[in-house]
Amino acid sequence: MQKKQTILVVASLLLVVVLSVTLAYFTAQIIGKGKDVSVSSADLKIIFTDTDGNIEGNDITPGWSNSKTFTVKNESNETYKYNIVIKDLVNTFVTTGYLQYKITSVDGGYNMSEFKDVPKSSAPKDTILAKNVTIGKGETQSYTIEFKYANDESVDQSDDMGKKLSGKLFITEGTEQPTLLSQILKDNPTRSTRSNNNNGANDFATPLTATTTGTLFTSTESITGITTSPKEVYYYAGNTTNNWVKFGGFYWRIIRTNHDGSIRLLYVGTSHDTTTGNIGTSAFNTNSYSPKYVGYKYGEDTSLDTIRNNTTDSTIKTYVDNWYKNNLTNYTKYLSTSAVYCNDRSEGTGQTYNYSSSPSLKFNFAPYYRMDYDTDGAKANPSYNCSDVRDAFSVDNTSAKLDYPVSLMTADEIAFAGGVAGQIMNTPYAWFISNSAGTQVSTEWWSLSPIYWKESYARVWHWNYGHVLLSGSSVDNVDYADAVRPAISLKSCTLYNAGDGSATNPYTILETESGC
Repeated sequence: MQKKQTILVVASLLLVVVLSVTLAYFTAQIIGKGKDVSVSSADLKIIFTDTDGNIEGNDITPGWSNSKTFTVKNESNETYKYNIVIKDLVNTFVTTGYLQYKITSVDGGYNMSEFKDVPKSSAPKDTILAKNVTIGKGETQSYTIEFKYANDESVDQSDDMGKKLSGKLFITEGTEQPTLLSQILKDNPTRSTRSNNNNGANDFATPLTATTTGTLFTSTESITGITTSPKEVYYYAGNTTNNWVKFGGFYWRIIRTNHDGSIRLLYVGTSHDTTTGNIGTSAFNTNSYSPKYVGYKYGEDTSLDTIRNNTTDSTIKTYVDNWYKNNLTNYTKYLSTSAVYCNDRSEGTGQTYNYSSSPSLKFNFAPYYRMDYDTDGAKANPSYNCSDVRDAFSVDNTSAKLDYPVSLMTADEIAFAGGVAGQIMNTPYAWFISNSAGTQVSTEWWSLSPIYWKESYARVWHWNYGHVLLSGSSVDNVDYADAVRPAISLKSCTLYNAGDGSATNPYTILETESGC
């Protein structure tokens, strides 16, 4: 087979990489010298070396930054992919969040939306900073890579004195990149199921706190009016320790997969050991005097149909949307718009919506019975299904439309994960309330699932921090407003970048132009 010859020119004042290509594969040979990166923090000094000399900073202190430019040019007749690599990386800096880098391109190359920590390595190790960057025929991509050592006057940064960063900036051939979903399936080879009738026992009647790392549980999800048949989903339950994700500058825990293959995440916070893992506190709605106020959006309260007209945003939806606008809009391309967040307002069996004729009478919504409010979870039977399209909130659903691809975790998802109504959970906690230190990650927080209407109270399921169990709260509880923990869903095509899902090495995604 005749070989094609491809030349990629990589320059930061001139570095050339030649790739020999066949129809089936290509291999890389580096010609010339890489760009040296050397840091010695006895005086926090960093040196970049290339063929035209050094970019050097002397007596660098916290607050210092510097940058280097380079280009990648494709003079072949094909489109190719390449990785941006630090070869022989050594980084012995102790602190996190201070020594960071950012790669940007002005003409179609790889772009990072935020600074990231320089990966740590005590021995020389080739480390990929950007994977599978696409460069078209005849294209030139110009880059700036910025390094900074952040200043934090509230922290003693002297632990970094005497530490070292070194390596050379190179490119290597790109490889096929796995999706985050495929990596999760690979890292969790064990499959299990839970049932409300497992040889006569109900798996959902007792809090699940057993260690389950490496296990994915399976169930199904169907959405009336959206999915024609139940779709298999995977979820985490119990005390699993490998479902951490770092995304958008925040820590998250993986709840489950969705009917569209996307990956649902629960907000944890800005650190993995936080005890304030929420975005603040809010009432679910500022009024409780109608059953309509259990709605994430709602209409008029003349009937069960009219409250599902979804013309008015709830107080908590407004709160979540404002947080999203201020924090995650730059990451929307990675999020599923078809993933459904079910605010299930269907009536429980034998119940009748009677507010308009008898507003003092009680009636229960379906989640009342699935969580088994009356007998503390003994008959719990959670479900991912959503039986009315008007309760199936998503960006794509015009009957229950979200403005942004974000909402809340449901009570059913909490029950699948190991929580039980009225049953105290002891340590070790199930993953959804546990931080990396094994303590509760947040104070009491809202779910998306209604419970009942009674007299002048509309109530919604929430997680009770003090009693460590699922219980109910009036939607207008302003004096003791619950915390808010958003839920989002990464698209099924989102690419895996690094990490093993642990708190200290969480999954990260590969940032791309398309979000896939």
